[in-house]
Amino acid sequence: MSPKLPSHLFPYLILLTLASIYLFSSLISLHTPSSSTSQSLSISNCNFFKGKWVFDPNHTPLYDDACPFHRNTWNYIRNQRENLSLINSWKWVPRGCHLPRIDPFQFLGVMRNNNVGFVGDSLNENFLVSFLCILRVADEGARKWKKKGAWRGAYFPKFNVTVAYHRAVLLSKYQWQPKQPEAGIQDGSEGIHRVDVDVPADEWAEIAGFYDVMLFNTGHW
Repeated sequence: MSPKLPSHLFPYLILLTLASIYLFSSLISLHTPSSSTSQSLSISNCNFFKGKWVFDPNHTPLYDDACPFHRNTWNYIRNQRENLSLINSWKWVPRGCHLPRIDPFQFLGVMRNNNVGFVGDSLNENFLVSFLCILRVADEGARKWKKKGAWRGAYFPKFNVTVAYHRAVLLSKYQWQPKQPEAGIQDGSEGIHRVDVDVPADEWAEIAGFYDVMLFNTGHW
């Protein structure tokens, strides 16, 4: 069993995933005709992984508690989480360069007629929920999408874009192998996980052909 993460670290993990959103959207913007040459050069020369968290009271979520892609227990805006204004007011600022805030209209415009798949563990699911709520700003007609074995996802009809999440605890194939029954142990509770590091997990390998873009993120290799 994986060690349990202390609860006081959850807000920092959420902030880390938001930084990933900025990174992904900014890389996408490099390929848009509307990006200026100077802005593109600035982003392309930027090291997104060196910087600091900056407190900015004007930095608030792009979406509200009406987003339909939240689970009720995860909707910290609707549930009025303690110190919510403090948590929402932090943004990641790379050292020596400007990282623009994600533009949901631009992202969906670039991804038009494409399918985007996220693969990973529960942290990736938290990331995706926020991401879907941000993208819904550009298309309020977005609806839930759970085909192809996806745990969670959305379809944006205005842009014909599907964004979904597939849970994969490991990116490699793994299988539980119980020990041979012994005297007094008959329930199969003892055993090992066999991991084939050179074989992809079925959870994402079987659906890879559906997606035009796939992003992998997991804390369990």
